[in-house]
Amino acid sequence: MGKRTLIIRSNQISPDSRVEKEAAALKEYSNDVKILAWDRRDNHRPSEESIVVFGQTVPIVRCGHKANFGDGLKSLKSYLLFQKDIFKHLIKNRKRYDVIHACDFDTAFTATVANLFLKKKFIFDIFDYIGGERKTRTQKILCGLQNWIINRADATIICTEDRKKQISRSNPKKTVVVHNSPPRIEVANTALKESIKPVKVCYVGILQDYRLLKEIPEFFISHPEFEFHIGGFGKYEALYKELSEKHSNIIFYGSLQYQDTLKLESECDVMLAIYDPALENHIFAAPNKFYEGLMIGKPLIMVKGTGMSAIIEQYDLGETIEYSMEGFEQGMLNIAERRNQWPEISERMQSVYNLFSWDEMKLRLKALYETI
Repeated sequence: MGKRTLIIRSNQISPDSRVEKEAAALKEYSNDVKILAWDRRDNHRPSEESIVVFGQTVPIVRCGHKANFGDGLKSLKSYLLFQKDIFKHLIKNRKRYDVIHACDFDTAFTATVANLFLKKKFIFDIFDYIGGERKTRTQKILCGLQNWIINRADATIICTEDRKKQISRSNPKKTVVVHNSPPRIEVANTALKESIKPVKVCYVGILQDYRLLKEIPEFFISHPEFEFHIGGFGKYEALYKELSEKHSNIIFYGSLQYQDTLKLESECDVMLAIYDPALENHIFAAPNKFYEGLMIGKPLIMVKGTGMSAIIEQYDLGETIEYSMEGFEQGMLNIAERRNQWPEISERMQSVYNLFSWDEMKLRLKALYETI
C-alpha cells in the first residue's frame, strides 16, 4: 500500500481505541501514519511525540486548547483555534502526506475546505453523525454539511450497517463498514463463581450526560452487594472521585489506557453500555463496550432500541432495559439472579465476536486503502 496518511481527531488520543486500532492497522500494512489531535487538557503550542498503539509506534502532533468534553458553546473558542491548527498543519505539511483521514465532522469540515486546494485523497471516518434528527435549522445545516463532505470524500467509513440510513441523503463514492471491535487479546477472564459476592459492574468511557451516569450511583449506594468499577474522563469525573471516597463499593480509576481498560473489564462480571435512545446517534451507536464485552465474554446491560441491543436480545447476551433508574435496577437484579448462566453467556458472546472480529475489520480497511 505504502500511502502516507494523516489521521485527524478532536481529542488527545489518550486513549481513543478506534483511532489507535486504525493507525496500528495501517502501519501494519506498510503505511506511513501520523496523527493530528486536539489536546483539551491544557493550552500549548503543537507538540510532537510518539505513542505505541497495539505494538506499532505512531507519531502524534497534539495541539493544546483547553476545553472540557460536553461544554458545548463554552468550548467554542478552543474548538475554532483547533480548526485553525488543522488548516495550518494541512497546508504547511502538504508534501508529507497523501491521504487525509478525518474523523467526524469536527475535523472533516475544515479538512475538506483545505482539501479544495490540496487535492489529496480524502477519507471521512464517521464515528458519530451529528444533527441526524433534523428537527432544527441548525441540525439540518449540520446534516447538509456532512453530506457535502461525504459527497466530496473518496471514501466514507461508518461503524455499523445501520448507519447507512443516517447518510442515505448523501451520495458517497465508496462506503465501508468498520465495526468497533477490539483486537483479540488474551486477558485473564476472572468470571465470578455463583457463590461469590459482590457482583462487579464495569463502565469505562466518557463521563457525560445521556448515559444515566449521574443517576445510577444511588443504585450502588443502596445495594452493597454490587460494586461499581468506573473509569474515564469528562463531566462527571469530580462526582465519581467524591463518590469513591465516600462509598467502598464505588471504585473510580480515572482515565485508563486501552490495555488497562480491557484488563479491568476482564476482572469484572457485568459491563454497561447505556445510552439514551432519545438521541439518534444512540439508536445507531456501535459502543466499544459492546464489542469488548463480546471479546472478553462479559454479560452486557444495554438500553432497548439502542445500537447493537438487538444482538443482545437475539443471542441472549445479557439484559436490555428501559432508559430509567427503574429499568437499570431491574436489569441489574435480573443479571445477578442469572449467575449460574454466566459461563454459557460468556461462550455465546465470544462466538458472536467472530461476526465482528478486528481481523476482518483490518482487512476491510486494507482493501479500502488499496482502492483509493
